[in-house]
Amino acid sequence: MSGELPTDTHKPENPSEKPMQLKTDTITVDLKRMATDLNYGKQLSRGKGFRIYNEAFTKILGDDPSITQVQSRGYQFAHEAGVYIKSTNRVYFTANFQTCDPIALYSVDASTLEVSDDDFSGVVQANGACNYKDKILYCCQGSKTSPSALVLVDPSTSTSEALLTNFQGRAFNSINDVIIHHANDDIWFTDPTYGYEQAFRPTPDLPSQIYRYKPSTGEVWCVADGFAQCNGLCFSPDYATLYVTDTGACQAHSGPGDGHNFSMNPRLPATIYEYDVVERGTKLANRRVFAYCDNGV
Repeated sequence: MSGELPTDTHKPENPSEKPMQLKTDTITVDLKRMATDLNYGKQLSRGKGFRIYNEAFTKILGDDPSITQVQSRGYQFAHEAGVYIKSTNRVYFTANFQTCDPIALYSVDASTLEVSDDDFSGVVQANGACNYKDKILYCCQGSKTSPSALVLVDPSTSTSEALLTNFQGRAFNSINDVIIHHANDDIWFTDPTYGYEQAFRPTPDLPSQIYRYKPSTGEVWCVADGFAQCNGLCFSPDYATLYVTDTGACQAHSGPGDGHNFSMNPRLPATIYEYDVVERGTKLANRRVFAYCDNGV
């Protein structure tokens, strides 16, 4: 993709007027065939639908799985976040910088499925987000003039508050995704360099790392490094394991540019790692590969 879209791209471009069920296929993968047939593996990566590598997955899918499209637009308006807030009964999500610059904010009514545009002060180039005390905790990647930050938004009042803007005097690169460890209320988040690679953030001051932030004291710790581009993260239900994606294979460019020329480098990570969460939910240990994703993460 090249060039920026017109400034009115935040408005619907012939959006689908009502939800519609999409046609999907469900294929049980022949693992023995895939082990010796290169073309078979490539074919599986194409098309829309579900690919079953383990029969246990059928218990999750059910007998007749389907996908309902709530709305479609002429650009990537539904990219990240997906945060449900009970007080408003809405799901909040963000667009993709590649086709929507600056990144726009949206929400969908969980009852009517009506999609609305949102605008919250201090939320600059938002990406991931999570529910934090029935408010939206946005990962604001920042810009050339605004720092990357964790910004808490109360959608009921449209008020916002920056919770964290730096690590020991160094600006974050472009905070990407965030989760909460509900046992101790700590905030965990990833900080890759995609803002710089997409040309809307300055030269990075930090490596691509994972952090833990304790709002009650203001303390911030780096808890993991060694990534090309750390990205999404989540805890297991018992908080004993942390899963983190490394999307280093997805590259914008090797240096500053217009930021709209993503490509895949198969020699770089497209991997989900897992860690043991130790010392009462404060540190990580025993990093290992959980899965390599052939189509990227």
